[in-house]
Amino acid sequence: MNKSRRQFLKRTGLATGFALVPQAVWAAERPKLVIPPLIDVGRGRPVRLDFRPAQTQFDSGKLVDVWGVNGQYLAPTVRMKSGDVVRLTYINSLPQPLSVNIQGLLAPTEMVGSIHRQLEPNQNWSPILTINQPACTGWYHADSMLNSAFQTYRGLAGLWLIEDAESRKAKLPRKYGVDDIPLILQDQLINTDGVQVLDSQALQFWGKRLFVNGQESPYFDVPRGWVRLRIANASLSRRYELRLDNGKPLYQIATGVGFLAQPLEMESISVAPSERVELLIDLNEGEKVSLISGQKRGFFYKVEQFFADDDELIDNVVVEFRPKGLPSALNSDAVLPPFNVGDFQLKIAQERQFTLRPLDRLINQQRFDPKRIDFTVQRGTVERWHLTSNDPIGFTLQGAKLIIETQNNQKFPHKQLAWRDTIWLEKDQEMTVLVRFDHAAPETHPFTFGVSDLMLRDRGAMGQFVVKE
Repeated sequence: MNKSRRQFLKRTGLATGFALVPQAVWAAERPKLVIPPLIDVGRGRPVRLDFRPAQTQFDSGKLVDVWGVNGQYLAPTVRMKSGDVVRLTYINSLPQPLSVNIQGLLAPTEMVGSIHRQLEPNQNWSPILTINQPACTGWYHADSMLNSAFQTYRGLAGLWLIEDAESRKAKLPRKYGVDDIPLILQDQLINTDGVQVLDSQALQFWGKRLFVNGQESPYFDVPRGWVRLRIANASLSRRYELRLDNGKPLYQIATGVGFLAQPLEMESISVAPSERVELLIDLNEGEKVSLISGQKRGFFYKVEQFFADDDELIDNVVVEFRPKGLPSALNSDAVLPPFNVGDFQLKIAQERQFTLRPLDRLINQQRFDPKRIDFTVQRGTVERWHLTSNDPIGFTLQGAKLIIETQNNQKFPHKQLAWRDTIWLEKDQEMTVLVRFDHAAPETHPFTFGVSDLMLRDRGAMGQFVVKE
């Protein structure tokens, strides 16, 4: 082939490739962030969640089939108060069996369900929930045995918020969708027809495009002052390292399960799959600012990433905030709910060792067996778990909560003390956590634990435990 022929083919290939680059990469145009509708539970109001097919547009002008809840892509935010008694109805209008997990809701499996509480197509289940826990930011998603990744990726994910008396009195932004903003993060692969692509046989999943509440790297108009972000990582495998592109700090105020003692100033924060964090950002002064994943990039870096054969996102902007209005002279600091150190004075009943080999889908040399209970604990007890992994991975558990005690034999910083249900393990890092079991789970409907990567979880990197009364 002569030189001119090769150049012609190269130019043609590049032109074709550039034509496929999403419009948001070329122009500074971004879609507006969509706020999921809010189901505000109160006075015995029933909650109806119909899991069913829906439609959306990942690329403008290309309407495609997806899944969602109550007729739209993704799921509404459910908000309730501690002390509420709620009648919840799940309806499976999908062509596949479905199990649902409410991660962050601390309740027995007779209320919250388990992977063994499977709904067949056109079947429903109506548990009565008694909400009895401190404020939290949870999320609910598909938890079907061996099929949770596909179903969650298709759109079965939403936020589950619980408030209590103290959180409602705290000095924090709380206008949902105005200065209290839900952000559901998902990386996706979208083909030329605008349809989601997922290789269910792959070990892990890395999408090239970042969507937030179903919009690709969107913008949002916010009032000047403190803005609260409730972030849920609904990606299958990807961890995010979040920061502001202007170098100003983030302030973490809560995990997915509990508040910190004080806002924690951070340059960046890591969010593992299934993990939730609550952040404050100060937008009282200045122009637009973006929450990004990783380092700040230039335009040509984005274009290069579109053609790169790696796991990086094309556009690493999570959301661009555009402050509106005049700065407030009364932009006072946030005040968190009272923090009771006594809640963390724990008596250890037993210790366990868990060695993870996530890419081999092994925990303590075993893969998931739905007929095997890996261990049994007594309700009301606390255990110390020693965790190690030969690859970096998220770790999570249902129906219980934990605090990080040590990392590589160093005490975990006291200023980061808070209850959690999902953590990140670095490669070959030794971590000890204290786990508290306050809710029952019988052998017929056990809780699960294991990696938070839904791809690896479906392939066997998880286990089951029973909590006896």
